Amino acid sequence: MNSPSTGSVPAQIECVRGVPIIVITGRLDATNAPSFDAQAGPLLAEAQSRILLDLSGLKYISSAGLRSIIQIVKHTSVSGGRTGIFSVPAPILEIIEISGVQRLLDIYPDRETALNGTSE
Repeated sequence: MNSPSTGSVPAQIECVRGVPIIVITGRLDATNAPSFDAQAGPLLAEAQSRILLDLSGLKYISSAGLRSIIQIVKHTSVSGGRTGIFSVPAPILEIIEISGVQRLLDIYPDRETALNGTSE
């Protein structure tokens, strides 16, 4: 059973107020994590102390997708910063929490709160 996004890059990168935001949609799994990593590569080629991930459109994440997010976390950590996620659907947040990855992330309810760097 193939989804329409199989093999496609499920992300769009934008910059808002000087903060890179990666908008991830659809599935982030073993099929498209390599494409996602390649797309994020140029962003990670430069020092980034803060990167935000908009997960509002993420429908599914596998361990390969979590690995991709951890790579971004490691990158911002090396620059002395943090990675934040926002607008996370409940089933995705549950996977992030079960995996323990939430300890590595700043979690925000929405884009504006994430951009301001404040928690609710």
